[in-house]
Amino acid sequence: MTAVLLHQLRDNLRSLRFQTSLIVLLMFFVGNGIIYAHKMDRVAQEAELATHSDESRYEGAETLRQAVSANYKIRAPEAGIEFILEAGSDWFPYGMNVSPESGRFTNLSHARTVNYWMRTFEVMDWGVIVRYVLSFLCIVLSYNAISGEREGGTLRLVLANPLSRGQFLMGKFLAHLLTLSVTLMLGSLISLAILALSGVLELNGMVARSYLFFFVGAVFYAALFLLLGMGISAVARTSATSLVVLIMTWTALIVVIPQTSYLIAIRVVEPAGFYFDQLEDFENQFRETMVAEGIAPRQPELARVDAYALEHRYAAKLNELDGELNQRVRAIEQNNLRQFSIARGVNLLSPGFAFQYTVEALLGTGIHRFRTFRDQANQYRSALREFLRARDGADPDSPHLFFVPDFMSDKPLDSSLIPRFHLQPIPLGERLAAAVVPLSILLLETVLAFFFAMHALNRSELAAP
Repeated sequence: MTAVLLHQLRDNLRSLRFQTSLIVLLMFFVGNGIIYAHKMDRVAQEAELATHSDESRYEGAETLRQAVSANYKIRAPEAGIEFILEAGSDWFPYGMNVSPESGRFTNLSHARTVNYWMRTFEVMDWGVIVRYVLSFLCIVLSYNAISGEREGGTLRLVLANPLSRGQFLMGKFLAHLLTLSVTLMLGSLISLAILALSGVLELNGMVARSYLFFFVGAVFYAALFLLLGMGISAVARTSATSLVVLIMTWTALIVVIPQTSYLIAIRVVEPAGFYFDQLEDFENQFRETMVAEGIAPRQPELARVDAYALEHRYAAKLNELDGELNQRVRAIEQNNLRQFSIARGVNLLSPGFAFQYTVEALLGTGIHRFRTFRDQANQYRSALREFLRARDGADPDSPHLFFVPDFMSDKPLDSSLIPRFHLQPIPLGERLAAAVVPLSILLLETVLAFFFAMHALNRSELAAP
């Protein structure tokens, strides 16, 4: 097996096909470094402006009433590893408007960019390079791994020696995997160097761990396509047939399945539609009913006469409205999540997305980061309202009609005491647990590809017909 491995390595290094593949892969990684050097610098500038704007909302709350009636913007900061796997950062709403008065929040659709139209373009992160470019290069290198030897008459000669077919297969497979792994490492390190030298990336332990997770996942992904290519090469009668079949298989696995996942999901689960319009209509009808029933706040001087009886009814009705709206929002979000889960399940049939979701989970990006942000945003909203409630409760002159600004304390407020939002990272244990399913699928597909390649080689003819 060692002799086959060394011989294949020498052939790869001398092969124009491999040299071209090396150059192509390196060009993509260089492009990634240049693009993200500019992008991360631009995002950092926009984040600084956004932070200054968001902080001004807190500083403008000089009294409790102002603090209750204000809208606060909270955002998830950049993870710092978007160049590895953007994983939804451009299309998940990583920003929210929090309203203490209503207790609800709404998404900031353009939290990541000042021009939300620019969020629709796919970015060239490492994940995209591996999913498309690396997998296709695996096909280019392996499509004639067996058929080419058979057509050249060398397969019979090689196997005439005391060498099993399994050893022959593993020697060629490991040679291809080693050359691609070295190329992948070289390209990714060049990309890291460009980012570090540009001053937009700090090389630290977090980046090193993320790199390791990515690299291991990419090696398994490359192994899958190499084994698949060698298996089909053993089955096909000619190298040309092998190449055609592999390109069709690659297209089905990497392009067709992901493109159909959305269509399947919306057929299984009915879309929620533009639910913000539905919620707005419901709220307007509810408030119109309140007005028709005469439930509306009066001037504070008039309300004080009967100890704010009508205002208490008004506050209770608002709490009822907020509860109903929040319940409807949760139901709609659950419906949308079911749609997403179905599409994600279909995507897992594609090795590209089994790899993507594995690395997302290990890095704590994608849906995992967004869910963490949403959960912590909910916790922050509760903490913010509890802080304001406590401050109002400490004022004996306040009517204590919580979150009805005109009937809460008007005492001065130190805005620096208002809680700020800080996104906490996902624990490693949770990330590993989230990676179990996609990683298991990726490993299973790799094992199946290995047995397919072994079976195909054992049944293949040693000479061309």
